Amino acid sequence: MDGFVGVHLGAGLHSEKLRPKYKRLVYGACQKAAAILKNGGSALDACAQATAHLEDSPLTNAGYGSNLTWGGSVECDASVMDGCTLHYGAVGGVSGVKNPILLAKLLCEHQRQGLPFGRVPPSFLVGEGARIHALKYGLTTVPPTELISAESWKLHQHYRKKLRKYEEEQSQVASSRLDTVGAVCMDSLGHVAATCSSGGIALKTVGRVGQAAVYASGVWAQNAVGDVPAVASCTSGCGEYLVRTMLAREGALSVLNDNRTEVSLHDCMRTKFLESPFLHDVDEKMGGMCVLKYNPSQDIGEFLWSHSTTTMCVGYMTSADTKPVFRLSRLSAEQPIGKCLAVEGTVFHCKRQTRKRPASSSPLDPDIEDDDLSDTQEISNPEDFNMSAHSKAEIIVSALHPDENSDKCQ
Repeated sequence: MDGFVGVHLGAGLHSEKLRPKYKRLVYGACQKAAAILKNGGSALDACAQATAHLEDSPLTNAGYGSNLTWGGSVECDASVMDGCTLHYGAVGGVSGVKNPILLAKLLCEHQRQGLPFGRVPPSFLVGEGARIHALKYGLTTVPPTELISAESWKLHQHYRKKLRKYEEEQSQVASSRLDTVGAVCMDSLGHVAATCSSGGIALKTVGRVGQAAVYASGVWAQNAVGDVPAVASCTSGCGEYLVRTMLAREGALSVLNDNRTEVSLHDCMRTKFLESPFLHDVDEKMGGMCVLKYNPSQDIGEFLWSHSTTTMCVGYMTSADTKPVFRLSRLSAEQPIGKCLAVEGTVFHCKRQTRKRPASSSPLDPDIEDDDLSDTQEISNPEDFNMSAHSKAEIIVSALHPDENSDKCQ
């Protein structure tokens, strides 16, 4: 059976000028994971390596080039969840570790092992303790200043200076770099995994830990059991809001028992996030998530993404594909950020021995390049989405716009 990988560069505000660089980065992450899956590697390994690739890029708010704390340091959060064992590993506020996601993966894998005198292996380490653990197990560590890119330092100095004069600019800082990265994967055995990594919000308080490290908030993954499909999810956005709503778990569980996966994800993002009572005091709810769902009995897989931010950058492929698909999803000009949703996705099959990409159709909007989407079909009403009608690896793009007669978003 073919494997599958989906990655994202975060829900936030992505520059159109950087689109070619985003695309190359997404391609590299997907291809690295797909190569692992094609060679029989696990979903957990593929997920972690895809995310490590994203961490190494200064384009992302994870690992090298992360947002800086108020004090000017890099403190990273990351987590993984293995759908096979249901184990989770995470690190929070860690400095000097080149790839925090690999340390989180190590903690997850060590959950299977016992410690002397009946001690329980840690699943979540923070700060200096996390860095020491990385050293102990031979992971790459660097002087903390080596994780600061020239661009992140420039932005830090700019925003800190501005913030002293204009306190209201803090909201602009937060909305521009909420781009937590992550991945969801399924291997040839049908096992799934999810990863999440972030440098946190700009000018954050030293010691602050966001959703990327918190259980059920950054990632979720569980294998198929009986008639219940496999599902994996990862989130992005304002960490405090995602922690309050435990959005990774909520999103994953919402799609399990509903064949209308796109509708379920949209409803979850609306009721569990935009309209969540836990966010009653928040005006603009910035968040997004990716969800992978696979039903082995029907050989139907879906990879979907949703966001309330201006943009969300994603890519995906199966291990049998020759190249990934890249998508820079964007809210329409009429949709206010933090109050409305975009929901998009693709359907795929993994049990076929030979696969062909369908011929490309005309783009739906200027954001879609000829090689971005194949057999594209716009769905104006999520109720029209019927999985049984799509027997090939088609792309389903849902334009969930506000009702023209209403001032409230769907």
